[in-house]
Amino acid sequence: MRKSVLVIALVCGVSAAFAQLSTRENDGTVQKIGARPKAGDMAFVFGTTIGGDSAASLFSGNSLKSGSLLTYKYYKSDDFVIRAGIRFKNANSTLKGTGADSSALYDPHSIGGSFGNLSEIKIKKVSRMYEIVPGVEKHFLESNIFDAYVAGDLYLGFGSEKSIRNFSYRNGDIDNTTIKTPTTKVGAGLVTGFNVFIAHLPISLGLEYGWSAKWTFGGLDKVTRDQTVGNTSNSESYKVDNSSTSESGAHFSKLKKREFNADTNQDVRLVLHIYFTRK
Repeated sequence: MRKSVLVIALVCGVSAAFAQLSTRENDGTVQKIGARPKAGDMAFVFGTTIGGDSAASLFSGNSLKSGSLLTYKYYKSDDFVIRAGIRFKNANSTLKGTGADSSALYDPHSIGGSFGNLSEIKIKKVSRMYEIVPGVEKHFLESNIFDAYVAGDLYLGFGSEKSIRNFSYRNGDIDNTTIKTPTTKVGAGLVTGFNVFIAHLPISLGLEYGWSAKWTFGGLDKVTRDQTVGNTSNSESYKVDNSSTSESGAHFSKLKKREFNADTNQDVRLVLHIYFTRK
């Protein structure tokens, strides 16, 4: 009897639960299309150049490759954005040594091929590059799907290459050569861009293009040589290396170099934004 009552109660409970589930209605939801950033929001910016020429290019974007600028944006207001790209490169290597008494070590780069046993050697190479690209954007639309803006960028780049080759010989002779190659680049650009916001994710995909100009100063090798082989010899000169001009490799007592390039669509970039907020 007890078993019969238990079975009947179980059947009634399942029937009631089924009735409740069968009459349940789904909650109404409204999904936002787009996640347009507002004042105070920031963005990681990634991109890559898909066209243009490097002659007047300010920067190729941040494609997560070695040497790419780190690029970010900050929304000062809903329609005014501060943007910036930065890059700091520093690479150096140093080789120092003292020649062994029993070794006949020679400098193959010196005049004559050899001066006797090496006493000390120092070879050093230093490469530095600093790039800063500040800019601003003015946005025009309030759509959660499509965004259009104009922007202005400044470019400041300071680079230097330095090579030191110092050789000291046991007979007292020396052959020290230092080559310095400083480079300064200044540029400006006007950009037109648009973004398309993806679903309700904090992501947008867009395109940038416009006009840019760039001035390049320097890029010449300043060669300083201090050499004593019987007679003391000190010299300072300039030369053009890695150039297709007829002056390539020739030495000059005075030399200046300047380049200017300006054109449209030097920087055509496909851009991905990932937005976030501090709140």
